[in-house]
Amino acid sequence: MLYIFGGAQCLLNAGGLQRAVQDVEKLGKLKPNKAVQYRKEGIFLRTNHGEEWVDDLDYWISDRVLAMGIGWDWFKPTWTFGNHVTAHKTFASPEYRTVIHGTNMTLDEFLKRGKVYGPGMGLSLQHWRHEGWIEYENRWPPGRCPQTSHIINLTWLITEDVLAEWDYQRLVDIIEVPGTELRNPEAYTEEHFSPRRVWDGKASFGRTGNGRL
Repeated sequence: MLYIFGGAQCLLNAGGLQRAVQDVEKLGKLKPNKAVQYRKEGIFLRTNHGEEWVDDLDYWISDRVLAMGIGWDWFKPTWTFGNHVTAHKTFASPEYRTVIHGTNMTLDEFLKRGKVYGPGMGLSLQHWRHEGWIEYENRWPPGRCPQTSHIINLTWLITEDVLAEWDYQRLVDIIEVPGTELRNPEAYTEEHFSPRRVWDGKASFGRTGNGRL
């Protein structure tokens, strides 16, 4: 079972969450089998002869993630969730270009067409909705994709069985609720915690010639 949570409130890293779930609070049993891969298109088993489809992937997305505008369609068809605990970050930032006011034509394009830039024409800064941005925007419900630089924090884990309601709610508290205290904090070491980092506002994606994110 795949469980997806949101937010950056959890101080534990993936290894720390693994310890919390399996060893300290015993909320469920994870499935760290490297031979099994959990993908949006299903569960696959790696064999000596390649890969073998095993079953559909059952999932549960937290209310917080849904409120962010992220549903199952946000994940690309080829998305891989791994086989354990994952702390995921997506960085995205719109790009802008200078165009002739009232048009979609850049100054360079304007001049290459033999036109003359004259007084009073004016230049404007325009959000460049290239193919990569449109593809990213389409992963969101209409009107929900942030139009400014942003970061998406998600945490997901895969368990052998469906979690009991109280165990699931405890995971929600640990991962999504600020200030949630860990039980038996002495059971964790420094390596179980993530250092706080300040994002500089720059996107981490690279854009190829066709503008894909």
